[in-house]
Amino acid sequence: MEGLDVSLISEPISFTSVSPNAIASYRRNGVVCLRGLVAPKWIEKARRGVLRNLSQPGRFFRDHTPPESPGRYVFDYWTWPDIPEFREVIFDSPLAEISGKLMRAQHVNLVMDNWFMREIGATTAAPWHHDEPYFDFIGRLCVVWLPLEAAPKPEGLTFVRGSHRWNQLFVAPQFSANVPFACAGDAYSPVPDIDAEPASYELLSWAVGLGDCLVFDFRTLHSITAKSSPALSTQHRLSLRFGSETALFKPRGPWTEETSTYVINQGQQVDAPIDCPLMPRVWACS
Repeated sequence: MEGLDVSLISEPISFTSVSPNAIASYRRNGVVCLRGLVAPKWIEKARRGVLRNLSQPGRFFRDHTPPESPGRYVFDYWTWPDIPEFREVIFDSPLAEISGKLMRAQHVNLVMDNWFMREIGATTAAPWHHDEPYFDFIGRLCVVWLPLEAAPKPEGLTFVRGSHRWNQLFVAPQFSANVPFACAGDAYSPVPDIDAEPASYELLSWAVGLGDCLVFDFRTLHSITAKSSPALSTQHRLSLRFGSETALFKPRGPWTEETSTYVINQGQQVDAPIDCPLMPRVWACS
């Protein structure tokens, strides 16, 4: 595939609502940048939620910081039942509706709340990956990625345009040495070395401001843009994963056993639509 000039294909889409143009771009590219759709109050609530969660980590708190790093890289997930600020963002903000309209869903369930903090100087960053192999869900799902500080392109994400339509599953690479992900079976291929041949792919990235959000498909390949450089500033992100009515809970294998067992213990049925208190329905098409 002949490489394209990123500056020609990474201009953001700006609207006051989720337009047909945004839906078409999301379906075609596997990601869309939405400008100014998130009010300051939701960003502030998300920030307060992260600070509360940092002071009272949950059972899934993870620290990916190597010993020599001057900055931390940490995250937690499935904490919304204990963090009231996250509950308000999930149930009362427009983020669930945005996800539903982009997926053209009849309804959406929360799949997971997940925040990240990458401090200035942090040397760990997300490698090229897509979300689906890390999670026990199939069907139409998306991620709403909300920056809690403005960030230039190097501090944001880069996506491989259209990779959600490759009909390809890739192994779930480790984010750090203390997270031993692996994927068994012939369905999972090695992640291509995109950084070695960037001109072979159409890459999309954006500088993001407060009120902006990125929404991307579970199968869209992406990574931190400046993976090889220490973080230039401290960044907090809230990622909300949503599933449409087509999403099913289907345990993948030993590498997701901890989370699949947890979800089953919450009342979720295997090979069934999402339906348990941990993953409630948060939006329906009127």
